[in-house]
Amino acid sequence: MDQELESKQQARQPRGANRRAQTRADLLIAARRVFATRGYHDATITEITETAGVGVGTFYLHFRDKDAIFNTLLEDGFVTMREQVLEEIHRQEFLALPVIMRIIFHRAYEQRDLFRIALMGGVIAHRFRAKEVFALMFTRFLEHVPDLTPFTEDDIPLLAQLLSGIMLQAITWWFEQDEPNPDIMTERVLYVMQHGFPTSLFKEQLPPLFSIPDITH
Repeated sequence: MDQELESKQQARQPRGANRRAQTRADLLIAARRVFATRGYHDATITEITETAGVGVGTFYLHFRDKDAIFNTLLEDGFVTMREQVLEEIHRQEFLALPVIMRIIFHRAYEQRDLFRIALMGGVIAHRFRAKEVFALMFTRFLEHVPDLTPFTEDDIPLLAQLLSGIMLQAITWWFEQDEPNPDIMTERVLYVMQHGFPTSLFKEQLPPLFSIPDITH
């Protein structure tokens, strides 16, 4: 009898755990839709639960508050994207910076709602989190480049941060415009990296953009 009762309890536990996991996943999907549409500040827990088809009380069984589900949504999303990019990189027979950047731009475009939430939600911490994800990808790549001349292995952290900063700013601008497509965006950014800014920007004969007012009088 005791064994039968124990077996029933064990059978119920996985089903209960599965239901909880499904409810949590439904809340995260709903939160992603609401944050993407309303933005972080205008989104409400009530709207998230209504979209997920659950009660407000159920929300608090899974997340402490709106900040908690927002942070979880972005962290899970960036981790998933990082794993997808690294997996795709590992499948490549040959690697070069253009290949890495094209993969990132394509994956970022697929996840553009997530990036809009992170980059345009007014939460600075998540901009840095996105940059950290890019920096990790570029670091992994740079560590396997046989010749970094004129740089050395000691410069890898700096190079990774510079590359990730360029990517983050490019993606921020890109998603504000919602164009061009990922391949064209990759080519534009690579062109700047390879050829640099116009040489005229570095010439001293350019006229001043503005005059500094005299504050002594």
